[in-house]
Amino acid sequence: MHGYQDKRIAAVSRAFAHQGFRVITPCVSDIDRLLIHPATIDKFAALIQAVYADRMLNPSGQPIGIFAASYSGGIAMLAASRADIAPYVNAICLVGAFTHFRNVLQFIIEQEEIDEYARYILLRNFLQQSKHHDDEIVELLNIAIQDNGFKKERPLLPDRLQTVSAGAVNFFMQLLNNASFRSELAYQAFEEINQRERWTDYFALEHRLDYVDFSVSLIHGQGDRVIPSNESVHLHALLQRRGKNSHLILTSLLDHGDLNLSKDIWRETNKLAAGFGFFINDLRAAQPH
Repeated sequence: MHGYQDKRIAAVSRAFAHQGFRVITPCVSDIDRLLIHPATIDKFAALIQAVYADRMLNPSGQPIGIFAASYSGGIAMLAASRADIAPYVNAICLVGAFTHFRNVLQFIIEQEEIDEYARYILLRNFLQQSKHHDDEIVELLNIAIQDNGFKKERPLLPDRLQTVSAGAVNFFMQLLNNASFRSELAYQAFEEINQRERWTDYFALEHRLDYVDFSVSLIHGQGDRVIPSNESVHLHALLQRRGKNSHLILTSLLDHGDLNLSKDIWRETNKLAAGFGFFINDLRAAQPH
């Protein structure tokens, strides 16, 4: 909900700056609006190219490093993997990113023990962009997203449910509580969008790795309830089979971006530090001396 101003991103940016790097935290409107669409890949690609070419932002003219998390991580990887963009990238670090969009879709829609925030975002996007669009339902999903994302002490959704139509309330509650109803609707909406705009092709990261000449550091929380850790495991395997420079860290210290303290905190902290270390070392190796 906080977009590029998320405190976690700000903290990571400051940490990289303390390591001596120039850090640029861009505002990408699609991400701030929680929009899911392949066109965002083009915007990320243009952003990478613009930062690389800007001699105020990148005075040495060196390929840049990219840090990105979650959905943004998958989009950043898709953009960086393009033949015309890959030469501008030296290293990329992804935290909790996706590889197979359909797998994540199935996980979020069907699994019960997930972060509902992700489900609200996915459903809102599918309903907004398909024939199932309904203004009342989209509004209710937007309120649910804000309640969850901003951790509101007094959620707005219960009061709003008292004022919308009975049909909208029934439909919305089925989306939340009836797995078969939710799955059927979500898959119908996705197939409609996919046939019209070929989302599956655009989001197919596994087929777009040939031009990856930069190092890829993958960090994923083992208990991630939004994008399962198998997504990073699979991407690492794909990169390794192609002889790419890839590092994978799975840690119990993270869920989907927040710290998850446990009795193994010191061992897990070292693992997490190693994951960032791979990325930082690869960045430094390419810096002019």
